[in-house]
Amino acid sequence: MVENNMVRFLLLLMIVLNSGSISAEKDSSPYIISTKKIYTGKPYASFTSLINYKGRFYCAFREAKKHYDPSGEDVGIIRILHSKNGKRWQPFLSYSVDGIDLRDPKLTVTPEGKVMLLVEEVKYENKVAVLRKSCVSFFSSNKSHTELIPISFKPNMDWNWLWDVSWIDGIAYGYIYAPYFAFVKSFNGINYKLVDKPTIDNSPTEASVAKLGDKFFSVVRRKQNAYVGISNDGDQWQWKDGGMRIGCPKLFTYKDNVYTVGRAYNGKMNCTALFKVDQTSGKLVMLLELSSDMDSAYPGAVVKDGMLYISYYQGDLMKSSIYFSRIKL
Repeated sequence: MVENNMVRFLLLLMIVLNSGSISAEKDSSPYIISTKKIYTGKPYASFTSLINYKGRFYCAFREAKKHYDPSGEDVGIIRILHSKNGKRWQPFLSYSVDGIDLRDPKLTVTPEGKVMLLVEEVKYENKVAVLRKSCVSFFSSNKSHTELIPISFKPNMDWNWLWDVSWIDGIAYGYIYAPYFAFVKSFNGINYKLVDKPTIDNSPTEASVAKLGDKFFSVVRRKQNAYVGISNDGDQWQWKDGGMRIGCPKLFTYKDNVYTVGRAYNGKMNCTALFKVDQTSGKLVMLLELSSDMDSAYPGAVVKDGMLYISYYQGDLMKSSIYFSRIKL
């Protein structure tokens, strides 16, 4: 009898311990703590980027009347907001150029401690783009900033689109997808040289790069499944099928993991989502969808004190606003 009771006790103990393990595993999954609208588009705001600089959040985005106007009558401007704690946001800087559509702002912090804004300038005539070039501006927390400076490339590319950059070990790395898809780098954020022209099919476009330990990782948007690149030196890459289609990736690392935020094509309404990158197979695993009954995408991401902060837009092609979410990793 005593022996049977002991067996029952041990079985019950195993069940309790296992359930605790399952609960702990569930609790370790990322979850949303809060989401806040930080800017109402007038009427259209999109294409966000997010950094934390000298203890403040900075969020950049494009604002216009609509997503895209090939007539050239409606051109986008870049707005930058800042906030101490992510709750109350205030205007910081804005950029505009007469007759030029400013698109896809990206914020990074340079090794010299300045903020670099990367932006694309597009000019339309007779519903055709006649100018496309990437520019940068540098600013500091006191609002002093440079004018937009055209980026140069070697070999020369008058028609260019540098979609994003990441400062890694003092070097700015990024991908262009005009005039062709290529990996480039710069030591000052202004003058770039070609590193590699990956052979990737199905129209590679938006791409992001990060480094964990001694390895570089990239995620590239295609018309089919995303490609994930892995490199030991940033020059030679191995490309793997990520297993799912995503858009506008933004890579970051936390502890021993590589993550990306981006647009999830989930067969329903496209939404902003968080993915984990398998560092061996290159497969993307979706961890979290940010709830939305409308289109949402083009996120920025900041990791600070074990928390993930994401900016993104939500709306449709005619009206959208900017949101800011706090997520426990």
